[in-house]
Amino acid sequence: MKNNFIKIFGVMLVTIASLFSAGCFQAESNLAIDDSGKVTLNTEVMGVPILREHIEGWKNDMERSNRATEISPVSSGNMSGYRITTQYQSIEQFAAQKIDIFGSKTGKAKGIQQRKGWFYDAYSFDFISEAPEDSEEYLDNTLVQSMMPQIKFDMVINIPYAAEKNNAQHVSNDNKTLSWNLASSITSGKDVSVQVQFRIWHKEKIAVTLAAIIILLGAMIYFLRKSQKQTENQADNAEGEAAKNIFYMKICAGLLAAIISVSAFMLINPVTFTDADTISSAVTAK
Repeated sequence: MKNNFIKIFGVMLVTIASLFSAGCFQAESNLAIDDSGKVTLNTEVMGVPILREHIEGWKNDMERSNRATEISPVSSGNMSGYRITTQYQSIEQFAAQKIDIFGSKTGKAKGIQQRKGWFYDAYSFDFISEAPEDSEEYLDNTLVQSMMPQIKFDMVINIPYAAEKNNAQHVSNDNKTLSWNLASSITSGKDVSVQVQFRIWHKEKIAVTLAAIIILLGAMIYFLRKSQKQTENQADNAEGEAAKNIFYMKICAGLLAAIISVSAFMLINPVTFTDADTISSAVTAK
């Protein structure tokens, strides 16, 4: 995806003199993840008429790759282009796609990393928007520099739960909507890093754990009361039955303590990602 944007930008530089009008090139990548792990990627690209052929080529490439599930024309002022929507059933399926900007790049970006657990799945997104290889040539051009403010290239990531770590330039919606200005990788010739870590909680498993705790507490109370009643009973076997119920109560208490201890460890222990957790397809770094 990023390579296509750079190609379009290259054409824009060649024809720079004809682009002195309001706006010249805009792109936005909006990555939305819901609490079930489904991914929707909306990519919007618009440019002035001189870039129309190349934007059409980008759209056709997306159609041929079978990644586009919905294509809609968009326009703003003298710019026109397309919004392409792609949906994936899981983060794993999305990570398997060889999309340049979201891939794993040796020495530069780890892509998507995943740690699966009982209460949650933890994710680390580490992407990079690389500067064009010939950036030094056009950055020294005064005319090109005058056009830089008209370039817009943003990435927005929406996640279902608050981000635990991130390097976003703008954060909103209780740390669930994060955005980065990637245009600076073009306008300054420096790579831009996109990083965010978050968890997707398993509500049904949390409910099961809470239910188990409640059941064990109830069982403890039941066996304790039963033991007390049997102790008060003057029957010959009352003492033995009381001891048996105390034994059952202790078993429930042990299971309860184990569940609470393991749950606390899972919830409190910080998530640490390693290279083995990377699930992104590898792409070639520049």
